[in-house]
Amino acid sequence: MSSFSSKRREQFLNEEPSSVRRLGLHEDIADAQLLLDTSLGKEGFREDGWFAWNWAIASAKRRLLVHSYSDGSPMEHLAADFPGVLAAQEPSSLPHPLHETEPFFLEELDSYHYAMTFLSLAKLLCRDDLVPRVVALFDVAYTDNRGKDALYEALLGKLGLPTVPAKGMLRFLKAHPLLLKAIEAEPRKRPLFVAELLKKWYPAMKGTAWHGLHDKIPQSFDGYWAFEAGLVTYLWDIDDSSYRDLPFYPKDLVDYARTHGAVASPDTCATLAAQDGPPTSPRSGEACPK
Repeated sequence: MSSFSSKRREQFLNEEPSSVRRLGLHEDIADAQLLLDTSLGKEGFREDGWFAWNWAIASAKRRLLVHSYSDGSPMEHLAADFPGVLAAQEPSSLPHPLHETEPFFLEELDSYHYAMTFLSLAKLLCRDDLVPRVVALFDVAYTDNRGKDALYEALLGKLGLPTVPAKGMLRFLKAHPLLLKAIEAEPRKRPLFVAELLKKWYPAMKGTAWHGLHDKIPQSFDGYWAFEAGLVTYLWDIDDSSYRDLPFYPKDLVDYARTHGAVASPDTCATLAAQDGPPTSPRSGEACPK
């Protein structure tokens, strides 16, 4: 077994495509930054160019961070890189005095995945100071995003941030209800729900821009990770021994947080006090009965 195969975290990642992909992402960042820097202030500079190049930089940096986790890069390097990834995302997502930006809408599966990824990475990489800045990305569309997903609101509450009652609603019902059930279950039953989530997570993410990329030639994917499963595991201090080796579970991130972060908050369902119970509705966006 090669040294790459022994240290990689993503089972579908191969050494040569991984090296090509990493180099390509670095080149994408450099090219977009050069175009942005040389075009600002020039006559004929297009408004959509400012957004497109900032978004390209942010997207490549975000993918590079996920790729770095997948290929086995040291956790300390990821923690050091995360602030730059977040800072790159802010120009194209937060309101700007001169340029038009585009907020994240959590009713879109890609954006929902981004929200779960950013929140999870901030907390599990022990960058609690950056969690409010992550939430600010999604609060730009506050009316559209808040109070419409019980899992998202429960995570914010557990992170010590203000919540909006979601009345038992969830955006996506193929897998994520299992995480809400894990939160609400008695501690000994929680691992069962997280394990089931991990088994259903990848099929449930069909429709995202990155789904199925491991089968494309040339291989250009960065890794498949249910980061939110790691976040719930850490925040609710769930015993992950029964599912830590399942695909898509970011066990090294959880281990890093448990070793380097603050002690997980006491076991409680207080953050769900305003919720109406686990979702069972078959339609996304509808209130789910108890």
